[in-house]
Amino acid sequence: MRSLQKRLRCDHRAVFATTYLELTRVLRQTLRKHPRFFKYSHYLYTEDALFADVYFNTFRAAGHRRAVPPAWQIAFDTARSGQVNAGQDMLLGINAHVQNDMPFVVAALGQHTRSGASRKPDHDRVNQILNAAYEPVVETVARRYDPLITTTNAKWSPLDDVAGLELVKEWREGVWRNAERLLAARSDAERKQVAGQIQTNAATWARMIAAPQQAGYRATRDAYCRAKLAHGA
Repeated sequence: MRSLQKRLRCDHRAVFATTYLELTRVLRQTLRKHPRFFKYSHYLYTEDALFADVYFNTFRAAGHRRAVPPAWQIAFDTARSGQVNAGQDMLLGINAHVQNDMPFVVAALGQHTRSGASRKPDHDRVNQILNAAYEPVVETVARRYDPLITTTNAKWSPLDDVAGLELVKEWREGVWRNAERLLAARSDAERKQVAGQIQTNAATWARMIAAPQQAGYRATRDAYCRAKLAHGA
């Protein structure tokens, strides 16, 4: 993640890469300080690694012009040419990775232990990590890429409508329910239908997040980022 962040520099895809990096740092710090934070920590390590692999594989696929899920394509297209703020780039990445990718990861790993205990409590405890990471993420993105992300009254900033990461917590609840739907599918056709609905929902959110555009703001962001990197931000 550090390598990707460094390589991207002022590329707008760096906003989500940085968001992911900061979230992972907070998660690591929490587990070092509280090793029993999760009941099934080894499962969490596996989930975290697989989840990150999905992101890196999608990033590479897009770089080779291979097809990626619609929510990701919207996020990448917006990062390449959109006139949006860093808060939008952040949410576009989170939306694609959480709402589009995560149900499939959770379903693949299973929602219960071998003894039948639910892993949902640990899934919900991640929300505490999100709370702890929110300010570090926003401060880092503002320092490196776009100060508007800290402006609470910016009319076209999507973070005005997000109390902390409450929206993401709602998305993560939907993740669990969609994983249940994937696992409950009684045929390949039914599972394909559920998968299509998951992707369509994430794409709909992506279009809404990317819709507000501010003419000329891309140049403002890029100039700010270049100046910050020149001074070692």
